[in-house]
Amino acid sequence: MSIMGGIIVKMDKGGRIHIPTSLKHDLGPKFIITRLGDRLILTSMPADPIRDLEDIGKSIPDKTLKDLREEILKEAYDDLR
Repeated sequence: MSIMGGIIVKMDKGGRIHIPTSLKHDLGPKFIITRLGDRLILTSMPADPIRDLEDIGKSIPDKTLKDLREEILKEAYDDLR
């Protein structure tokens, strides 16, 4: 069953959730779980996280860390709405 663009899943007694096969194949075997308030965000873990961060760093314009943090938080909250 899906709701608001997401898929409803249940947690078993052992605290495990079942990731539907359609998502498993697209996202890969490792994930990062981030808690944002009462929400959990499941993000695919890149094969080489250091290289990915280096590539992201090269594309960041000249901004302060405070400016970047504010932009990231605003975008995350906008995505949740």
